Amino acid sequence: MRKRIIPVLLMMMCCSTVSAQNLDVFHFMKTNPFQHFDTPSSECVYNGYVALPTSNIGVCANLGSIRYKKLFETDAQGYPVTLTATRFVNSLAKNNYLGVNTNVELLGFGFRVGNVFVTLDYRLRLNTDIRYSKALFGLPVYGNLAYTEKPADMNISANTSLYQELGLSFRYTINDKMAFGVRPKVLFGAANVHADKISAEVTTDPSNYGLSMRYNAALQAAAIMPYNLAFDREQGFTFDYTTDVNQITPNLFKNVGFGIDLGFSYKPLPAVNLMFGVLDIGYINWKTFTTKMNSVMYDAGRFYEDGAMVFGGLNKDDIQELVNGGDLSNLMDSLAYYFPLDIKPSGSYVTAVPIRVVAQGDFQFGKFSTVSAAVQFRFASHYVQPSFTLAYDANFFNTFDFCVAYTMQRMSFDNLGVGIGLNLGYLNLYVGTQNIVAAMSYQDASQLTASAGLVINWGHYRNWREAHPKKTETPQ
Repeated sequence: MRKRIIPVLLMMMCCSTVSAQNLDVFHFMKTNPFQHFDTPSSECVYNGYVALPTSNIGVCANLGSIRYKKLFETDAQGYPVTLTATRFVNSLAKNNYLGVNTNVELLGFGFRVGNVFVTLDYRLRLNTDIRYSKALFGLPVYGNLAYTEKPADMNISANTSLYQELGLSFRYTINDKMAFGVRPKVLFGAANVHADKISAEVTTDPSNYGLSMRYNAALQAAAIMPYNLAFDREQGFTFDYTTDVNQITPNLFKNVGFGIDLGFSYKPLPAVNLMFGVLDIGYINWKTFTTKMNSVMYDAGRFYEDGAMVFGGLNKDDIQELVNGGDLSNLMDSLAYYFPLDIKPSGSYVTAVPIRVVAQGDFQFGKFSTVSAAVQFRFASHYVQPSFTLAYDANFFNTFDFCVAYTMQRMSFDNLGVGIGLNLGYLNLYVGTQNIVAAMSYQDASQLTASAGLVINWGHYRNWREAHPKKTETPQ
């Protein structure tokens, strides 16, 4: 067990230096009251439910192009022994993506009033999206001579936000065929790091192998925790912060944002249901302890030329210093002046929440089985993440629910999810994963997910009872 846990933790930490990214397997389980989070017009099969604190927990790490077996050579016991840098770089796409999302339900409940189902949910969410180019690792691994014919375009963009979400949802049944849902939300930001684009272009002159670099970097950060970030050429970075609750608590609700989820359902046939949703249209305005970092190429002397640093090699003075036993520290110090870093407090700034667009079709055959197909587009950090999911859900005697779902998305084709639900009267227990491959063969996994929950629910809705009648004994 240990040899499996350690690599999985390492991969999770790699992503964090990056909700569910695609549709969770529980979204397709008809007896799960939380399916409406991805399609607000979905019908809840209960008359009401209550979610206890931490009763709905989901974690998803989308590794994109990264595979554990491409990063490490392992021994017979499965422990990493060698970092295979070239194999890792060769496995990357030109542009790559990493994402980590978590969701924890702190409080939630729903109830039916006539044709309206109302829900109130309070959640803690983390969205982390990073996009990076292959050259970001290719240049240090292969060296600059690999980029004589075309420049090494190294770039990275990132946005990570930790925030609270308070949502009030209304699902209205228009008639037997149509329904719509709306969930306005208030967002309270806790921490954010946002880099719209950090880029560097390195060109190698094929005639003399001289290097030319152009770059720019800009980053913003905010937190409810008081901190101080500074940079000095002699001491490097310094980061001080406080964990005093009395200084943090007053800032819990100062970074305010708003969002909304919209959904519409239509049943052209009794066994067919079509749904469309647009989720997380919103933003957060960051105001507390905001910091801005900027760095652009600076004219620091002989290596500066037309907005770029051009390094053609050592001159005779540099060579003489090296011959006399010098360490070229003066040269390295002077090179550092071409890359100034300015860190200072900034005013408020706004970041968008990653938007998701979902289109889904359900076909129910028999009394207990449903086949679903869904397409999702997720927009984050100048990057569109499409996915396609096929799912099968079976419910047995209104008690046991089993669902299997397969998802395809860019650079990730091994996402076979399995979910199990158990409805014991007023208790609904569910567990599962979106990628069972990670549990069986973590070295090949492109996504790591886990979800679990315990919900109190009551009263099957009338339409669900009619479609799923309980068996009764026939008098003799």
